Amino acid sequence: MKTIVALVDFTDASSKVLKHAHMLTSAFGSRLILMHIVPLEVPVAVYGAEVAPVPVEPTPSTVVASQTKLDELLQAVTRLGVNATALQFTGPVAETVLAETGRLNADLVIMGSHHHNALYHLFIGSTTNDVLKRAPFPVLVVPCDMAES
Repeated sequence: MKTIVALVDFTDASSKVLKHAHMLTSAFGSRLILMHIVPLEVPVAVYGAEVAPVPVEPTPSTVVASQTKLDELLQAVTRLGVNATALQFTGPVAETVLAETGRLNADLVIMGSHHHNALYHLFIGSTTNDVLKRAPFPVLVVPCDMAES
């Protein structure tokens, strides 16, 4: 296993993803790529509008703030002796994950699962499910409510 991609979103799930990524990269001597996708922003829908809101690019300040957080995670991981790099992209999350991890020839992708309720999945969907359904590479899903050991 040469390349492991760890998807981070700066929630509590990210620390669990990074813990597993550290264990696996250490065990296999793999290169770790921390990947963050800055999602497109969906404007608030106006009641009675006939046209659905179109997602727009995030603000530059959002992109810069995300890059700063990603750089901090990268520093923390490299202090542990992990051979790591960090990449940030902007776009629809699942589609961008699939495209970029495919381009990187990832041997494994590690991502967290947030366990939203059924209503959330009905209206919003799940990035994890979208990636799992279409991924041509192995995906390790780390439940965010998993007990620490």
